[in-house]
Amino acid sequence: MHWQDVCSTPPRVIGDSGRRHWDELGYLSFSGMLGDAELERLTAALDTIIEASRTMSESTHLVDLDAGHRREAPRLRRAALIDDVDPVFWDFCRQSVLVDIAADVLGPNVRFRDAFANLKWSGGGAAVDWHQDLAFYPHTNAGTIQFIVALEELTPERGPLTVVPGSHKGPMYSHYDGDGAWVGAIGIEQLDAHMIDSAVQITGPAGSVSVHHALTLHYSAPNHSDTNRPALVITYSAADAIPYTAPPYCSSHYGQIVRGVEPGIAHHDAMTMILPPDWTHGYTSIFQHQDPPSNSPEPTPENP
Repeated sequence: MHWQDVCSTPPRVIGDSGRRHWDELGYLSFSGMLGDAELERLTAALDTIIEASRTMSESTHLVDLDAGHRREAPRLRRAALIDDVDPVFWDFCRQSVLVDIAADVLGPNVRFRDAFANLKWSGGGAAVDWHQDLAFYPHTNAGTIQFIVALEELTPERGPLTVVPGSHKGPMYSHYDGDGAWVGAIGIEQLDAHMIDSAVQITGPAGSVSVHHALTLHYSAPNHSDTNRPALVITYSAADAIPYTAPPYCSSHYGQIVRGVEPGIAHHDAMTMILPPDWTHGYTSIFQHQDPPSNSPEPTPENP
């Protein structure tokens, strides 16, 4: 859907100023948006996943373990397909205010893509290098968005999402290295220093929510605090954005319409989509592609 068509419907949540901010900068943030009761339900559901990981010694397609993971002190990088794991997450994905915000920036017909949790453990929890989300799941148009829902306070030392305002108006960058291997990241030499200098950290109390455009350049630093930084990551697309490739994560809810109707058409943007590898036979997480050796959990006394 063209942006002028999106704007023909009054926004439910973000207002006209929010739409202007989105169009100009490619992201929005909402400090402390979720209430205590909603946060408690989501946190309790995630705690159940963490507790179950105590028996694991290797990463799976559902749970990506961080270095140092052990039964006595679990350390997770990612829990995937959470909408299938616990109905609390699916209810949130299809009924929360996030869907209304998605309709405000994508148009009235919204499709659910995926949901997972990123858990930056205290004492150096994994960083995520510069990337664009659309590189992992290219569509016929750039109408996909990703929400970050903070379950704990986001402070600068906890490795919050950091975005480059306005970068969504630029090209899709290659996420392959010089040898043609997929690394799921953009080489820093591809990025202008001025862009990096303009990057904005998105911080806020527990319950804060941010959303960014699929072409917005972003990364997050390691968690150098003594407190874990769990966050939910939820992706939606405009219903007329049709994927070119198999999804990295394909839950039972993948592709469901969560707002509006099935439009029955595909909208095409005039842009070059760089295709990722074929995910048909499996995908774990961005962490494994950006830093493969860290997937082998080896407990250490100084970083349990």
